[in-house]
Amino acid sequence: MLRFALRRAAQVLLTLAILALAAFLTIRSAPGGPAQVLLGPDRVTPELEAELNQQLGLDRPLPEQFARWVASLVQGDLGYSYFHRRPATDVVGERLPATLLLGGLAFVLSLGGGVALGVWAALCRGSWVDRALSSAAVGVVSTPSFWLGIVLIVIFAAWLRVLPSAGMAPIGREDDLLERGRHLLLPLLTMAAPHAASLALYTRAAMLEALAADYTRTARAKGASERQVAWRHALRNAAIPIATIAGLNLPHVVEGSVIVESVFAWPGLGQLTVASVSRRDYLILLAVTLLVALHDWCAARSGPCCTGRTSRPRGRSAPVVA
Repeated sequence: MLRFALRRAAQVLLTLAILALAAFLTIRSAPGGPAQVLLGPDRVTPELEAELNQQLGLDRPLPEQFARWVASLVQGDLGYSYFHRRPATDVVGERLPATLLLGGLAFVLSLGGGVALGVWAALCRGSWVDRALSSAAVGVVSTPSFWLGIVLIVIFAAWLRVLPSAGMAPIGREDDLLERGRHLLLPLLTMAAPHAASLALYTRAAMLEALAADYTRTARAKGASERQVAWRHALRNAAIPIATIAGLNLPHVVEGSVIVESVFAWPGLGQLTVASVSRRDYLILLAVTLLVALHDWCAARSGPCCTGRTSRPRGRSAPVVA
């Protein structure tokens, strides 16, 4: 057990080290710099830019800058935001709850809605309901998130005027839960819809295979209703591949917040990332990159697909009772 824990810890450290180096070099290779943004296009001169770079420590060689950043990172210090003029930990920490709220609710909604729609389509195999649900799911999966968000804004915010199009809450009404819910609805649907659609397609396929298995025929022969067969036997045995796909979708839900939060001006890590790219706020970008990468790595390593378990139905080794 100790050897396993040490091996996992070494894998995490090696992954983060490689990722940190790649992220640092990629971000620093972008043209421009924070000095040009902080000074502004009207005031920037080569002399002022060089002076500000010296104050920020950006005039040092890249290996030295990377070594200083890693040394601070080992001590739990993610650096100092050039634009916000505050520790990067504080800036990221303020935006993290908004992203977790949106991403967590989107994951729950996509999981519940995708499984329910997939089971419904499987039970109505070959009917107009099955064809309509499958076609709609394929269409939603094929639609880019930013385009889906813009369509929802046009329909519900511009035409019908029933939902707000941006922000987390009106100014001065941040504690109003009803307003927060209204502002959350459109970005939540935009983020959850593609993942729910893909999960519905996987659920339909897994359910069709389970409904045609021997144990479901045995359950029907013993007098179980079609609803009992579907929910008590077929879905239970199809749950492992469904859980695998849901676990693989979790990192993509978090990564998709960059696009969705930018479209709806949602004050989370996604919007902060886009803004930091334009501001060349290197340390904020590095902090967000490491946070998302650590989340994705943990989600991938802890998912059902990485535990060595197979999707063998639990009911095949023994008769299924109704």
